[in-house]
Amino acid sequence: MKIEDIKIDLTPQEVNEQSWNKEQWIKDNPVNYFKFLRVLQLTNNGLVINEIMKTVYRITRLYLPNILYKYYSLSNDHELNEKKFDTLLNKRIFMSDLKDFNDPFDGKGYFYLSEELAKIDQLKQCNGKIIDDFSSFTKCTSLTSNGINSMPMWAHYGSNHTGFCVSYDMNDKENIDLISNSFPVQYIDERIDITSMMKDYMSKICNQIASQDSLEGNKIIIDDLSLVYMSILFTNLKHQTWSYENEFRCIIGSNAPGVPFINAKPKEIFIGMNCDFDSTTKLKSIANHLGAEAYKMTFDEYNESYNLIPVLL
Repeated sequence: MKIEDIKIDLTPQEVNEQSWNKEQWIKDNPVNYFKFLRVLQLTNNGLVINEIMKTVYRITRLYLPNILYKYYSLSNDHELNEKKFDTLLNKRIFMSDLKDFNDPFDGKGYFYLSEELAKIDQLKQCNGKIIDDFSSFTKCTSLTSNGINSMPMWAHYGSNHTGFCVSYDMNDKENIDLISNSFPVQYIDERIDITSMMKDYMSKICNQIASQDSLEGNKIIIDDLSLVYMSILFTNLKHQTWSYENEFRCIIGSNAPGVPFINAKPKEIFIGMNCDFDSTTKLKSIANHLGAEAYKMTFDEYNESYNLIPVLL
């Protein structure tokens, strides 16, 4: 799909605030970053682009649930486990590079044809290859809205129920960093060709550089943050076969203050059914220190309910 082929209807629609139902609206309007990008492409004015992105950002806030969960694995690597416990104790989450995620096709929901950019005189020497990986500008972590009764999440990310899961209150002011940097993931089955967007952007930048350079100034000022916005939005694209994860991603700049961590206050700690005694004791102690509740996940072998049962420790 070419980005210029995306149809955008900007006709204002009346909304009755009294009868508006957020959950139904989200169901009827799944997040669509392709459309957001197309709207950004429709203007060359940096100030307008910034205002558009502010609106896009406010829209994405509507999709955030009250609680998000993060599953953690534990292993035979004692040192690594201790690092995870220490990070949890200090009310932080570790932020990773997208290339280190478990899906080698993560970050490949888009592409551009470098030969088209090479038609711009200033880009011929690099054959139009400007950015190979937009995700290199960001670090992120994955959370889910699935809750604690997701068997696949425990199996895949909770090291087959030997790890733990942490809930984070997305209305808690102490979690402002987590809240303000989290976005819903869009699941796709078709990649987007952003060649025209990249060509428009690079033509503008090259023209601005040439114009400002002729003024013999010692600074070249670029007022268009489209590449920054693209880096954020592209990080939230995944293949549709991962949709069972109901993923949300917290994204920060790769050189942001505090990297590679972000502050996040746990609400509850859910300990995997097969988590060993020492780790369970450690996690319960951390929960007590943080004033959070700790639960041990169990399963009733003689009950019709096919769910895990959290037992307060």
